[in-house]
Amino acid sequence: MKKFAFLFFALLLCFVLSACGSNSTNTNSKDQEKDTKATESENDNSNNNTQEDSGKKTLDKVGDSLLDPNTGTVTLNAIKDISNKKLIIGDLKVNFLNAKVITVTNLSDAFKAELKENFGGDPKEFTYAQILYKTANTGKDEISWSGFHTAVTSDGQQMDLDFNLSLGIPNPSSIDMMSNSKMEDNMVWVPVKKDEKSVRLKADDVLKRDNSKKDFIVYGKEIKIDL
Repeated sequence: MKKFAFLFFALLLCFVLSACGSNSTNTNSKDQEKDTKATESENDNSNNNTQEDSGKKTLDKVGDSLLDPNTGTVTLNAIKDISNKKLIIGDLKVNFLNAKVITVTNLSDAFKAELKENFGGDPKEFTYAQILYKTANTGKDEISWSGFHTAVTSDGQQMDLDFNLSLGIPNPSSIDMMSNSKMEDNMVWVPVKKDEKSVRLKADDVLKRDNSKKDFIVYGKEIKIDL
């Protein structure tokens, strides 16, 4: 009888220990699951923050800075809304949008080589005015235009802007515009000092495809852009 009682007690004890072990395992498993989820959440937040930081591709406020692998570290020195500025040359209408003064430091090797080729010397940084504009052909004839290719700074320094073409800046070297058409997202870069207040841009002539027209050529005009 004592043997049966002892055996029954031993089985009962095993069952209790097994249940405790199961509960402990479940608890540990749940705790581990919570820790895993928390870690995943932290990683997700970290990844999101990194994506947000690396995803920033525009300079919107003075002091904004970002790394452009094609040029270097770019910093916004000034920004101005110039949407009140317009230029009309024959059938061509140019609407300006904004002007930014930007400085590039920590120049990439490729960008530094481009600057040396266009301006000479051994540049450590580069400051320029980025002027954004759009164009429209308001007439019934096809026209051609070659953008802005000359600028004058506030201290009277005149410069050629053809380097925009070699840098791939969308200041057209030559465009044909069909009647009643428009083109967005044009821009021109003008090398300036960091505290530059204004530049004068000279637009190229506007030509009609039909050279028998009396107004076949309309000579380019100049406009002052505040920075």
